[in-house]
Amino acid sequence: MAVYNIAFVFALCCVVIQAQRPFYAGRRPIGYPETETNLLSNRFGEDADLPIEAKGDGNLVNRLNALPVDKQPFWFLNWRQYDALRKNPQTYPARPNVFANGK
Repeated sequence: MAVYNIAFVFALCCVVIQAQRPFYAGRRPIGYPETETNLLSNRFGEDADLPIEAKGDGNLVNRLNALPVDKQPFWFLNWRQYDALRKNPQTYPARPNVFANGK
């Protein structure tokens, strides 16, 4: 009798586990769409090295570069700094975990 109870509980667990997601829903998690690898790409298809605020106007960027630094707009100065950080990110080594190493 105990064998039947164990078999029934095992079968019930299998049915409950399989009922969590129907077979036709696929194996991928729901709610996570496929995205492209470069999330910072320009949505207009232009690969020019321009800030977003310039809206693709290369003449504006050339005029802002001609201005002295104290007369340039703040968003333009920030764009230069952020662009330099993106090209050369500062990374730090991970500290060793004393709990994982077992010492």
